[in-house]
Amino acid sequence: MKNNTIITAGDRNYLWGIFLMIASLRKNGMDEPVIVGTKGFDSEAAAVLTGMGDVRLFPLDDFRRSLTCCKAMVMLQAGSDYITWVDSDGFFTGNCSARLIPESPDQIHIRMRSAEEQPQAFKGYTYGEDGHQIPQAVLKVWKENIGGLDSPRIPRSCSACFLSVHRNARPFLEKWHEQMMTVLPAGNVGVVDRSLKYYHQLDESVLNSCLAFFPQAPRVSDTYRLNKDPNELFIHFIGQPKPWQGWTPSSIRHFDRYVSVVEFAQSQGWQMPGKIPASLKRENRRLCSLLVHPVNLKYKICKRLRKWFG
Repeated sequence: MKNNTIITAGDRNYLWGIFLMIASLRKNGMDEPVIVGTKGFDSEAAAVLTGMGDVRLFPLDDFRRSLTCCKAMVMLQAGSDYITWVDSDGFFTGNCSARLIPESPDQIHIRMRSAEEQPQAFKGYTYGEDGHQIPQAVLKVWKENIGGLDSPRIPRSCSACFLSVHRNARPFLEKWHEQMMTVLPAGNVGVVDRSLKYYHQLDESVLNSCLAFFPQAPRVSDTYRLNKDPNELFIHFIGQPKPWQGWTPSSIRHFDRYVSVVEFAQSQGWQMPGKIPASLKRENRRLCSLLVHPVNLKYKICKRLRKWFG
């Protein structure tokens, strides 16, 4: 699928994630070129990724915001017919090349949340009568800030961990980037900021505002195709810790498949990002399973302490 470029980004702490996401592509015969937005990479870290073949780096060291806000900017570096964003803390379980791109050029291939999931995305907000739509107060601000359509084009919000568009959607990507630079704080506030009443999910909130009200936004695909075949999935590790740091109760079920990507990378003779973490060694599977809850608790406590002490 050389007519499609896969885009991702991360800082030095995400090198293992980026490396294994790309390795999962190659393990499964996916030959798309890859562009990686990088921050804080030295020459050794850069060589790890470029040594995998058909990987180009786009330095973001001067980008002062959270890297979650760079998605559209890095996507715009692609020159292929299709442009696909993939979060670097995920991997593919099979050859998904034919499943990545939208079924028609006027669409965006992205996962829209179900009616049951939607309230979780807007916790603490007031909903319409059915309780499952984007809150009216949020839509009102999105509409004012976009200055486009009168009525929203999407009934629910979409996840920004994966999306794919045709190059005809470049004006949409430009608008998404422009809006992020306009309505989000100038500094690095992480990946979620609950103090932002209408844009607490940062890039994702702005993305959905554009999908809802920007006249040139692509139409959201009717079906998300990366969760249909158990042998051809995109698996996204949300929350903390990430597998190269430790496993969570929800992520541990993917241990064998993720570790098989590590083993594939070793078999290729690629330069590894460093010493293989204990959590990514097959012989440690039982220990990792036993440590799931203590490790998860440690990260929750650290998160609470950071919140308390700023």
